[in-house]
Amino acid sequence: MKETVLKRISFSIEEELFDQLEILLAQSGYDNRSEFIRDMIRKQLTRKQCSESGKVIGTVSVLCNLKSSGIETKLLQTIDRSGLKTLGVSRFALENDLSTTMISVEGIGCDIRDLVYSVRKLKGVIQAEFVITSAAGCQNN
Repeated sequence: MKETVLKRISFSIEEELFDQLEILLAQSGYDNRSEFIRDMIRKQLTRKQCSESGKVIGTVSVLCNLKSSGIETKLLQTIDRSGLKTLGVSRFALENDLSTTMISVEGIGCDIRDLVYSVRKLKGVIQAEFVITSAAGCQNN
């Protein structure tokens, strides 16, 4: 069996952030901070790898200004042109002529990232973000 070599690191954080870390640690079932932080790092590395080249499932959330003519139609056309598998779409009207649209998609992470970049360029889009729900084609999720 290969012996694991451990490296020690030290870092400083604000007291309030430290207190919140301690609460997270207590609620998460980890035995110590090192275990918790190692797991966070592994998850971030997996997400990054999958978001670039692996098959992922997630949600593109878009906040739009409805005063911008035809923004919802342009948004749906952009999604259709992406060639990604759309799992579902939900739209909600908000106050002040705003709407939010959540599009669940499946595809290669970099293709979804490109979709989000295209959506952000549409006139009337205030914000667009992608959140990975499942790294479908990656191990160590």
